[in-house]
Amino acid sequence: MGPLIVSSALLVPALLIAGCGPPKVPPPGDLPLAERVGTERGPEVRYRPGTPMTDAGALLVDAVPGATWDRGLQSAAETLLGTAVGPRVRLDTRTTTGVVSLSGYPGQVRFATRLNGGAFPSDVVEPIVADGSGRTVDVALARRTWSDGMTLWVVAWAPRVLRINPMPRDVPLDGSLPVTVHGGDGEELRLFIAPPDAPVEAVSLTAGVTRWVDRFHTPGEYRLEVVQRSGQRSRVALLFSVFVDAPPEAPALGGPGSAPTPNPTVAEVELLGAVNALRLEHGLGPVRPFPMFEPFAREHSALMAASGIVAHQIPDVTPGVPARAAEYAHPRALHFENVAVAATPEETLARVVDSPGHLRNLLCAECTHAAIGAALEPVLDRPPRLFVTYELLAFPQGPPAKIDHYNR
Repeated sequence: MGPLIVSSALLVPALLIAGCGPPKVPPPGDLPLAERVGTERGPEVRYRPGTPMTDAGALLVDAVPGATWDRGLQSAAETLLGTAVGPRVRLDTRTTTGVVSLSGYPGQVRFATRLNGGAFPSDVVEPIVADGSGRTVDVALARRTWSDGMTLWVVAWAPRVLRINPMPRDVPLDGSLPVTVHGGDGEELRLFIAPPDAPVEAVSLTAGVTRWVDRFHTPGEYRLEVVQRSGQRSRVALLFSVFVDAPPEAPALGGPGSAPTPNPTVAEVELLGAVNALRLEHGLGPVRPFPMFEPFAREHSALMAASGIVAHQIPDVTPGVPARAAEYAHPRALHFENVAVAATPEETLARVVDSPGHLRNLLCAECTHAAIGAALEPVLDRPPRLFVTYELLAFPQGPPAKIDHYNR
């Protein structure tokens, strides 16, 4: 929402609560996973502003305008680094989502790895600044030097737009959870709850007012997502997990990044099939390809890959697929769009499905068609990532046709 961890560029996290002094953080592996992310108050979902304990951490904070070092995010980066069994490791959705959930960090986190001779990975600063767009950005990093002198860096960041009150990460069966968020400038807020074995539920939120959630009747991990809506635009402001009568699963060890480079053309076909399989599982009809808009989806993915920015619109680059499609064809379609980046097509879809709000786009009941575009980032020094744009389409005024500008 992703890895660059993020599965979609609507994903934007929240703000702080808790002002205890920074504890001494042990190196990865010195403590059990559950103890690494705990606090003096026990595991919680909250922000933990702190002070970086290394020169590299301080350099990262100084290099990013509005950056705040977060100890929960640092714990996630250290735990992720602790899963690496070698200097060359490929991040996957399950592991990155797991370490963030384990740490109790309440947002969509993006990770980047760099392998070098020990120099600060300054090339990650630009995408962090771009993601922040002038907002406060939580940052953290961890590093490990291997016997051959090479250093593996794990950098984590998450922009934030809302504040959230601390809440327990572990909930008893049939228990309840107080959810309180602040900010949003009067915009509509909705809380989506994804149980381990039931459909996603949605409840409304009011900023500053506590909403008690009591839908925890099945053991397992529940994904909670706060979506902020302004006009026709929605974005994920908070995303986190709580664990009901079940301990969080320890993240799997990460091996070498040996996955073959995906073919974008093949990926588009496979992803359409996977989306339709997902829709059928939820009792919805399949969507058909809409070739007219596929070039716009591919173009958008290529622009994201070239810029390294995962977003629905990229300032001074592209207004986005819906705007491009509206200029080309009439009548206008309804676009339910997700954007994602990962190492494989399967991981891009997993990032989207992992977010209740973005899953809802894939499961739009009125959608009849889809345009999916994929592109590889233009890099030679490491395996390229796959950027994907998912356009689920509905035609309330009939299928669009190309505008005849000459005879209009």
